[in-house]
Amino acid sequence: MTFLDRQLGRFTMYRLVTLVLLALVVVAVVQSALGVLDSDIFPVDALLLTLAVMVATSVVVNYVVGRAIGARPHLESSIVTALILWFLYWPTTHGEQLAWLALVAALAQISKYLIAWRGRHLVNPAAAGVVLSVLIGWVTDWPIPFTGWWVASESLFWFVLVGALLVLYRTRRLALGAVFALVAIAVTVWWQLGVGAELTEALRFTLYSTPIVFFGGFMLSEPLTLPPRRTQMLGVAALAGIAFTWPLLTSRLFGDPWTTEPFTSTYELALVVTGLVAFALRQGSRTLVLREQRRLGDDVVEYVFDADRPLTFVPGQYVELDVPHARIDTRGRRRMFSVVSAPGREVVLATRHPEPGSSYKRALAASEPGDHFRVTAVHGDFVWPAKGPVLLVGAGIGVTPFLSQLAAHRGRDVVVVVGERAAQPYATELEASDAKVLRLPVEEVDGDTIARLVPDLDQRTALVSGRPDFVDEVSRGLRRRVRRLRRDHFLGY
Repeated sequence: MTFLDRQLGRFTMYRLVTLVLLALVVVAVVQSALGVLDSDIFPVDALLLTLAVMVATSVVVNYVVGRAIGARPHLESSIVTALILWFLYWPTTHGEQLAWLALVAALAQISKYLIAWRGRHLVNPAAAGVVLSVLIGWVTDWPIPFTGWWVASESLFWFVLVGALLVLYRTRRLALGAVFALVAIAVTVWWQLGVGAELTEALRFTLYSTPIVFFGGFMLSEPLTLPPRRTQMLGVAALAGIAFTWPLLTSRLFGDPWTTEPFTSTYELALVVTGLVAFALRQGSRTLVLREQRRLGDDVVEYVFDADRPLTFVPGQYVELDVPHARIDTRGRRRMFSVVSAPGREVVLATRHPEPGSSYKRALAASEPGDHFRVTAVHGDFVWPAKGPVLLVGAGIGVTPFLSQLAAHRGRDVVVVVGERAAQPYATELEASDAKVLRLPVEEVDGDTIARLVPDLDQRTALVSGRPDFVDEVSRGLRRRVRRLRRDHFLGY
């Protein structure tokens, strides 16, 4: 897992999704060429032409509309949306059909700016493009193409499953995907059994003929349309499973599916519903203006910003900071940061600047007072329990979420174990808190050592933060020794 974390941590979520989807495109084209996919339905020339039309339209429309309204278009996001749409519609070489598919791709990109609030889209763009195109066809009676979700095929299933698991693991949303899949699979199998299928046949149909895995791995997991807390995400995942299978569920319960023209399925509508629910649960974006940089020793730099409106979060949560810059590398223009400061207008973030740095880190380091940035999301459940003693374990820059927590929870029974590789950048702040601070060489921080130094370990909720390998190793040693365990992996550390 540590090796996998390090490899996947080299890519942003968008870059990983792009690469995985492109790999699936290659698999589909090769299967078509070899006859594994029916070459009469999926000819190679139709697959490639449809792909080219949808990608080109998405990129151009996203750029033109974004520039027209003064926004900064996100190129990779438009490519991801086009690739997802490609797997939903039957490939074609027919000019009129290609024109309609180009319209779907264009509507998907326009929706990011039209169905948005304070610079953040409310629903999954691919789903929005499908729904808007269906509504246009319904109102005008034009022959708009319907989705086929051909990605749900037996020959592609295992490739899609591996890709979805990689994406969900990288984003720490395996539980989200699991809850959605369990609900959707359970309802679909139940419906199959109700129409006379055997259990094996029902399972086979559910896995190979419905897009549950693709939907959960590549669409429901879209970060900008999810709520901030884990319990909220799991609730949204369950809601998505119900909405996804709504015609089957109502058909089994009442004899007739509760569907209304013009929609023949509720797959896309499920994402519209969950996106709106998630929007109601999260705060909008914030614009940050850099006030100053503070070098804290070695390669650690602290950034102090002023927000246009108070940033509200639960101490321990992280923010996603968008740093626009030219020549963006594989790490992208967004990165997650734990917040050092307390909720309010002053926002303090800290990060390491190792050499050679990513394009993101170089752009952040080159920023000057007065430069503008944007917080695009607040997420996370690395928060304290309402009551009871707490144990905090971190190493190096991994202690950053502890600072806002200690400031917000004065008077609690807290022990902080700090693993030090070099000079601890926040040693003074930690010592100034009313917590008991234990500073150890990082290689000595393990379950046995902590158990010896903290006798009442079984009464405490432990929060472990830092590099994935450090967090995983310490967590293994604490798992059966503490009352509750929460982890914060600094991906891409």
